[in-house]
Amino acid sequence: MVTWPRVRACAVIMVALAVAACGGGAAPTSVPSASANPTSAPVASAAPTEAVVPAESPTPSTSAIPRPSIDQAELDVFLTSSITFIDLADADLAVIVSYVDPSSDDSFDFGTYTLASSEQMTNQVPSGTYLLAFRQPPGSTSESTCKIEISDADSYVFAAVDGAIAISRTGATPTDARELFVATSTLCGK
Repeated sequence: MVTWPRVRACAVIMVALAVAACGGGAAPTSVPSASANPTSAPVASAAPTEAVVPAESPTPSTSAIPRPSIDQAELDVFLTSSITFIDLADADLAVIVSYVDPSSDDSFDFGTYTLASSEQMTNQVPSGTYLLAFRQPPGSTSESTCKIEISDADSYVFAAVDGAIAISRTGATPTDARELFVATSTLCGK
């Protein structure tokens, strides 16, 4: 909650910074004084050759703009599950990760992750419904898709092998070989 004393304090600081940046806070380098017994005649100084143009106030740099701070401990409360991708195939793998809105079934792309052969990646995620599209190789137009429901403390692992994507979930023991692959597993709601 923003309070008026805090707003006023911020405004005072911003004005002080602006004045200092413009040179308005600089003290004169010499103080004129009157002398009762001048020892020399006054000397006329040369007239300035350029007119002094008032400087425009500088625009604040983007680093001076306050940004919200994120406490990792506060995020960890929500990021209780994980998704791991492993590429065991000879070709690279692209995974398009989307979040599915439970109220409308619309999906929102988070991004595309590309893994090289023998590379793996694990991301902590909040619980929810995710749609994963696997392309092997990344430029391929055909893809395997998997829609998963992630609950708190769930951990999914997807391993790409040549021609297929294997799936496993912590705590789920497959009773049939078809449960091991994205194309036929009941873990993937189509």
